[in-house]
Amino acid sequence: MKILLTTILFLPEYSAGTEVLTYSTAKELQRLGHDVHVLTGFPGEKILPDENRFDSYVHDGIPVSRFRHADVPMGEEWDVLEMEYNNRFVAKWFRAFLEELKPDIVNGFHFARLSASLLGVCHEAGIPVVVVPTDFWFVCPANLLRMPDGSCCKGPDRFSVNCIRHLDYIDKPDEVTVVKKVPDWFIAAVALLSRIGVLPKKRFNFVHALVMRPGFLMNQLNSVAKVIIPSKIMESVLLENGLNRKLVRFSGFGLNLDSIPETVSREINDELRIGFIGSLYEHKGIQILLKAVMLLPITEQITVKIYGKNSEQPDFLAYLEELVAGDDRVSFCGTFPNSRIGEILANIDVLVVPSIWYENTPLVLYSALAAQCPVICSDLGGMSEVVQHMANGLLVEPGNEHALADSLQLLCRDRQLLAKLSAGCKRPKSIRRYVDELMDVYGEILRKD
Repeated sequence: MKILLTTILFLPEYSAGTEVLTYSTAKELQRLGHDVHVLTGFPGEKILPDENRFDSYVHDGIPVSRFRHADVPMGEEWDVLEMEYNNRFVAKWFRAFLEELKPDIVNGFHFARLSASLLGVCHEAGIPVVVVPTDFWFVCPANLLRMPDGSCCKGPDRFSVNCIRHLDYIDKPDEVTVVKKVPDWFIAAVALLSRIGVLPKKRFNFVHALVMRPGFLMNQLNSVAKVIIPSKIMESVLLENGLNRKLVRFSGFGLNLDSIPETVSREINDELRIGFIGSLYEHKGIQILLKAVMLLPITEQITVKIYGKNSEQPDFLAYLEELVAGDDRVSFCGTFPNSRIGEILANIDVLVVPSIWYENTPLVLYSALAAQCPVICSDLGGMSEVVQHMANGLLVEPGNEHALADSLQLLCRDRQLLAKLSAGCKRPKSIRRYVDELMDVYGEILRKD
């Protein structure tokens, strides 16, 4: 079978959860004898000829085609905000690409940077598509379902007023814009008039692109053969925003367990070894962990190892370093290849996942459970579907550094509880079983066709 996988970014430059899942799935499919190709986005230069926007390479035996994305007009497309979800320039290239590749099925882990126009092209070509959403991009233009004030969001309101306000804030946080000055009813009226074509698109393109986004994306998503949902929070959000329930199949992510031994020897140490593994972004809550550590008495025997990077926000990195200035209990350790995940987890006693957005069962949670490493995480979204309080970890109020500090101190002083939580960690689904489930879905779809 010839299978095309799509993703927002890919190895070797990027190795977050979606990239690792795409890579692991591709390698397992190859092991089973299938012909696998990956299509990915990639941050490209703004000044680049259109014909140079697409290139290809091979990573670990996987052929990869790449679109060098940038927030600039391309081809005949001028509305950059609309191109985020409906990029006809990419769709035109993709149409020719499909004709040459001739895949039997397309499995989309992500369509950001590429746009959901690809789904329409597949539908026209009669190529079935399976979508496995790894975040909330189909509902939220910022992916996170999180408002500027930190509150969680369930998706766009009737006229996308909340999205218009949110994107305006992201684009011009310190500027007093028209959007910030006018009431909700005024934005809703402009959005409605824009939606029905009364207002000129070019003049009101910001509003037009955002008010048209939800309908376009859900229409595209409802055109696919199957949507494989990995978490209850994802299922709830997508169904509430218009996904056809008949398309839904539930299947949690699988993990490459080759680098994580089935039995990990965990000795009780004098120090509580605390770990964080993930991108160093504000929504990942790393600042909450560091504030919690600073609340612990200096006499508390702990070490904290921070694994991750953020090359896009130097100011935020400087802020994190300021939080722990002079505290030698905390080490910033950079990143590591995913093949070392078992080794890294064997050398920490508890993993902290303090995210302040819903998340979607991040793979690092599964990795920790596979290594019998208890997890302290936010009582939110997909995380609390995996971590059970006082069974294989501890749940804390999102964004509350005091509650997190109390949980850390509890484990510092009660090592028997730490041992109990470790014993409660169960080995998660393997990537082999996960791909077997995908293959079952592929088979059902292709037999119908």
